[in-house]
Formats: sequence, C-alpha cells, structure tokens
Amino acid sequence: MQNNFSKFLKGLSTFTLIILGVGILLFFSIFKQYFLIVFPFVLFFYYVSTLLLHRYMLKITRNDVSRFSFKFMMLSFLKMFIYIIFGVFYIIFDEENAVNFLIVYLILYVAYAVYEVRSVMKLINESKA
Repeated sequence: MQNNFSKFLKGLSTFTLIILGVGILLFFSIFKQYFLIVFPFVLFFYYVSTLLLHRYMLKITRNDVSRFSFKFMMLSFLKMFIYIIFGVFYIIFDEENAVNFLIVYLILYVAYAVYEVRSVMKLINESKA
C-alpha cells in the first residue's frame, strides 16, 4: 500500500506542478486579463482532496475489495458535493470573477477527475493481478 501511495503522491505532485506551470504561463501571457489570484489555492485544494481520497481508496482495496465500487462512487459523490459547496461560496464572495473562476474550476475538476480515475483503474488492475 505504501509503495502505491508513494507512486501516486509522486505522480500527482508532478501533475499538479505541470498544471501550475501551464496555468502561470497562460495567466501571465495569453489570459492576463483573466488572472485569478485564487488559482494556486484552488489547485492546492484539488491536490489535497485527490490525495486524501486516493489514500482512503488504498485502504478500501486492502480491506474490502468487494465493496470498492460502491465506496468509490459514494466518496466521489461526497467529494463532488464538497467541490460544489466550495465553488458556490467562492462565487458568493467574488461575483466579479465568477465566470473566470467557474471556467478554471471546471477545467481543474475534469483534469483531476481524469487523473484520479486513471490511477484507480491502475490500482484495480494491479489488485486483480
């Protein structure tokens, strides 16, 4: 389990740093007028939540593989609900940048969801082997 988590941590950290680099590059060049000061914090929020969920998923696969799909779906739903609450609160406090925030937020959501699903599929395939 620790080896799987270490690989995931390294991969997720690299993925996050690449997104941060691309984001900074885009926000300071092409999309300068759309810059969001909260971008690094949102990125950190996605990083930590994905890391915590994956850690819990590793515990589930170690203990109860038969209920993995159900627990993964429930945790994904809970995580999505927390993301929605976070996004709504931000929009309430910064209505001026709501559209820019939602676009960035959605792009990050999709990017991290794809990364997470790919890593969970690898985890499932490794546990079957």
